Amino acid sequence: MKIKLHILLVEDSPDDALLIERDLRRAGYEINCERVETENALKQALKDEKWDAVLCDYTLPKFDGDVALHLVREADADLPFIYVSGTIGEDVAVEAMKRGANDYVLKKQRKRLAPAIARVLRESRLRHERTILEADRARLVVELTAALEAVKRLSGLLPLCACCKRIRNEHNEWQVFDVYVQKHPEAQFNRGVCPNCLPLLGCQVNQN
Repeated sequence: MKIKLHILLVEDSPDDALLIERDLRRAGYEINCERVETENALKQALKDEKWDAVLCDYTLPKFDGDVALHLVREADADLPFIYVSGTIGEDVAVEAMKRGANDYVLKKQRKRLAPAIARVLRESRLRHERTILEADRARLVVELTAALEAVKRLSGLLPLCACCKRIRNEHNEWQVFDVYVQKHPEAQFNRGVCPNCLPLLGCQVNQN
């Protein structure tokens, strides 16, 4: 099954564009390609559609590859961007990759283009998956932290007898409320009935 690619090609030469499309089709891709050669056309294309990758000549008559890279990175920081040029030098290519290009391929070495696209698409997918996993992990940490805090609050509730107002402390002893609170002012309570008050409460219920 062929992989479908929606490619934005920043290229002033129609002939070079056709050669690039042909090479990618021969490599097994199903290509939907749009060619632009001006800064405004690039901006509009980035605004109007979602692209799988941008292939860009470095030397253009109306603007240059550095501007193109900057525009692409403004629009999408993770969109795969590959220079396909006949004029880019090794030093220039290295600096371009430091500024955000994913790779570069010389036009006379176009056989490298299909493997380069496969690699940058794979890396982009892995970054996207890692971002999702990190977001899920952060959400899980928040949820677990909230759950632990809820458990702490619930486990920290001490039974308070509704009749005599005594508290069952951490030693399972019923203690006078005022004495316990003086030592543990941060304690929280829930209402119940102590064993001593159960008979009294039962008598009151029977009498009613």
